[in-house]
Amino acid sequence: MRLLTLSGQVGIAVDGTVRPDFRSQCLQAMDNVEALLADMGAGLPDIVKITYYLTSAADLPLLTELRQQRWASSQPPAVTTLVVAALARPELAIEIDILAAVASGPETP
Repeated sequence: MRLLTLSGQVGIAVDGTVRPDFRSQCLQAMDNVEALLADMGAGLPDIVKITYYLTSAADLPLLTELRQQRWASSQPPAVTTLVVAALARPELAIEIDILAAVASGPETP
């Protein structure tokens, strides 16, 4: 079994632009997570723990809605959501950390 950790996934697109609002940042961060997992031979069912960092508690209902629409599962991972004063850049509204467990696949040197 391999453990994969993804940290610091935020609402920044591949071209370096920061998405303009919480909804689009959240969806971009989720896209980033999915792409990185795929690059490592893993997928959403392999996620065992998600930590969300929000800069506003007012965004929690929308996060919950987007998470349920996008990452619904019959066996959801453990989730922790923290509201923080700020993230690494002032325009960021959400950051996602992931812990995934992959049963098999290529070993990383």
